[in-house]
Amino acid sequence: MSLWEKLKKGLSEGLQAATDKTSEYTRIGRIKIDVLALEKEIEEKLIELGGRVYHIAVEKNIFTIESDKEIRQLLADVKKLEEELKTYEEELKRIREDDGMK
Repeated sequence: MSLWEKLKKGLSEGLQAATDKTSEYTRIGRIKIDVLALEKEIEEKLIELGGRVYHIAVEKNIFTIESDKEIRQLLADVKKLEEELKTYEEELKRIREDDGMK
C-alpha cells in the first residue's frame, strides 16, 4: 500500500470516527434538552400543586386533600413525568457506559 493510500485510508477512518462521535454527542444533547424540559414541567406541576393545596387548606380551611380531584391529577402527572425523566436518565447512562464516558 502506497503512502498516499495509507494517508487516504487514515483520513477516511478519522473522518468516520469524527462523524460517529458528532452523531453520538448530538443524541446526548437532545436527551439532555428533553431532561431539562421534563424537569421544568415537573417544577411547574409542583408549584401548581402547592398552590392548590394552599388554596384548599388555608382559604377553604379543609385539611383533607386526598379527595380533591385536581390534586390527585397533579400528583399523577408529576409521577408520570418523573418516570419519563428516569427513562431518559437511564438512556443517558447507557450511552455513556457504552462509550466509556463519564
